[in-house]
Amino acid sequence: MRDHEQQAVLATVLRTAVDAIVIIDQRGTIESVNPATERLFGYSADEMLDQNVKMLMPSPYQEEHDGYLDRYHKTGERRIIGIGRQVMGKRKDGSTFPLHLAVSEVDVGQRKLFAGIIRDISDLKAVEDELKQLNATLDQRVKDQADQLYQAQCDLQEKERFAMLGRISGGIAHEIRNPLNAMKTSAYYLLNAKSPSQAKVHEHLTRIDRQVTVIDSAVTALSDLARLPEPNATAIDVAAMLDEILCDKKLPDDIEVEQDFPDDLPLALADQKQLPIVFSNLISNARDAMPDGGVLRLSVRSEGQQMLVTVCDSGTGMAPEVLDRISEPFFSTKARGMGLGMAITVAILEKNRCQMQMESAVGKGTTFCIAIPLAGDIA
Repeated sequence: MRDHEQQAVLATVLRTAVDAIVIIDQRGTIESVNPATERLFGYSADEMLDQNVKMLMPSPYQEEHDGYLDRYHKTGERRIIGIGRQVMGKRKDGSTFPLHLAVSEVDVGQRKLFAGIIRDISDLKAVEDELKQLNATLDQRVKDQADQLYQAQCDLQEKERFAMLGRISGGIAHEIRNPLNAMKTSAYYLLNAKSPSQAKVHEHLTRIDRQVTVIDSAVTALSDLARLPEPNATAIDVAAMLDEILCDKKLPDDIEVEQDFPDDLPLALADQKQLPIVFSNLISNARDAMPDGGVLRLSVRSEGQQMLVTVCDSGTGMAPEVLDRISEPFFSTKARGMGLGMAITVAILEKNRCQMQMESAVGKGTTFCIAIPLAGDIA
């Protein structure tokens, strides 16, 4: 490329560059600026040319700049050249703003010039400040949640509700560690991204907020499980209860529901708020186990002093090792969910003097049989 072509290309780059570019001599006098510099600082080119570049800096950067140039000429020590740093700029109207300054040294014949590339980082600094405030809030919320979690674990131990506290702790750690890792990744991006777009900033801040909600939900669910109130046992029409649950669930059309509810069923004895939670969980699990459709069979019969309720699906089924752990807190066979549904189900059944039996085979389905005391047995 010929000299005049190179000069034309360089002039075009200087004129169209997004970042401000200022060229000064060894004394700090401005020799050239591009249009982006005019837009950024509010001065016209004529107002800046032949002036000391200190006019674009507030104190104490003005004084530091003089000392930097003197020290560089005497010792050759570099503070910015080839490295870059964050400093403050001052506009024509006196307002200041944070900027990133990168300086390059240019030899032009016997002269030495310095080219400064300037980028306004006001948005990035605002994001950093917002992130610091958010982190402070997160720290307190995580501490509060950790306190709640500790209390919930103590309640579990005191009530001897679960025999596998080691696995529970592992599940809790899993439910909290994953969201914390996601928050850490987003925080790292926001702190280190050079010029993140507003869309990216919003995306990562939203992700952090969403993960805090996930942690909060896990702690709340565990606390609710640990503090499950004592039941208020009353007479319940089990068949009517199951009909109401099925109506609320609105199962997909590809799931066929078969019901076997005799007309002369006696009433069962249980808490009318807690018992529906049990069968709502079991029916939801049956639905989820049949993503491609199937048959859900519900039957109710009385036997001795008990009401026997069977919930059977033709879904994917479970292996024996999975079935053995299905009622453990934070153990789940689903991609989403905290694995507390069956733990709550078992806790409710125990409090209401009910028993549960489970059978399952991979590819054939799962059957739950719940034995509930009859209302006539109020001993």
